[in-house]
Amino acid sequence: MFKNKYLLVPLVLVAAFLFYIVICNFSPKTIYVNHSIKINASKGLGFIMLNDVREWQKWLSWNESDPDLKISTGGRYTNIGASFTFEGSKMGKGVLRLEEAFKDSIIVSYLKSSNWPSEIATYWQIIPESKSSFTLITNSRLQNKIPLLKRPFYTNLERDFKEMHLADLDSLKSHVENLINTEFGLKSTTFEGKKYFGIKTPIPNYKMQKYYAEKFPLIYTYLDSIKQEVAGPPVGLVFGWDSENSIVDLMAAVPIQGNIKVPLGFEVIEIPTVPCIKLEHFGFYNTLKNAHAKMDNIMNTSSFVLKAPIIEEYVSRPSEEKDTSKWLTNIYYLLENVGSYSEGVKNKKTLEEMIKEQEDARKKKLGLIK
Repeated sequence: MFKNKYLLVPLVLVAAFLFYIVICNFSPKTIYVNHSIKINASKGLGFIMLNDVREWQKWLSWNESDPDLKISTGGRYTNIGASFTFEGSKMGKGVLRLEEAFKDSIIVSYLKSSNWPSEIATYWQIIPESKSSFTLITNSRLQNKIPLLKRPFYTNLERDFKEMHLADLDSLKSHVENLINTEFGLKSTTFEGKKYFGIKTPIPNYKMQKYYAEKFPLIYTYLDSIKQEVAGPPVGLVFGWDSENSIVDLMAAVPIQGNIKVPLGFEVIEIPTVPCIKLEHFGFYNTLKNAHAKMDNIMNTSSFVLKAPIIEEYVSRPSEEKDTSKWLTNIYYLLENVGSYSEGVKNKKTLEEMIKEQEDARKKKLGLIK
């Protein structure tokens, strides 16, 4: 009798273990979540929101649902290698990083959490529907299979991630469209021609403020040394940008009158009187992208053809106005010409076709299309 009791215990344990193995085999070994959402904004703005990890903090749903969440950005903010770490009671401890970023079309992110058995990779594809709207398609997959004996503990992982991801997409849509719909004091006017003196250099986008802090003192020092008066507020002149690598061709400059000797390392740029779209933006400098979002949407929904450079005129002096909400920046988008049948519009269309051809060639090389 006692002998049978002793045999019963290991038999029960073996049976329980075998039953657990059966449960493990029927439990999910991975997760796969896909979804799509239409966003009423230009594809360029959508790419900015995904390609800059500083923007993620503004639309991630779990940034609000986890009150204890703390996020810290890494050393790089945009493109491949950009990342931020997080820690919270709901999301656990982890990191998000960008591993792929293709021009205005594709982002691949990797999200790792101490609450999950492996990283979750998400493929974000931006497909333009028109100049003012795009469809965002996402595909998420667990990078490694869940270990057999741990699978019952992650039975609801796919469901929970799907709920979180859908909330993220809804939040992203609201964030982007709110940027577009916000009133900024926009008007059509004429930009009066000016001559600018400054320093022009291609720089990483995230270094703009540092660039200004270094270059404007050099500009003012030189003008003081030759007793040349400044004819208005300092400006940032944007002559071009590489969105894939987040490089901006920027000139820190001030308006001047008359002719001066231009030393090595400096430039003088003359901008003629041209029609423009002017936007008055009040707020700290890091909110200027909100204003450009509005301008970008208008340019993409009209037949206006943009003429370089884009001008940011920093009217307020931070040393005199301490309230950052009152800092005024005038943004000028200079127009080459208007009218749907203008040569400029025809050229613009041709350029877009060339970009599409280059993108199709790249996708074929990656095996994304045949």
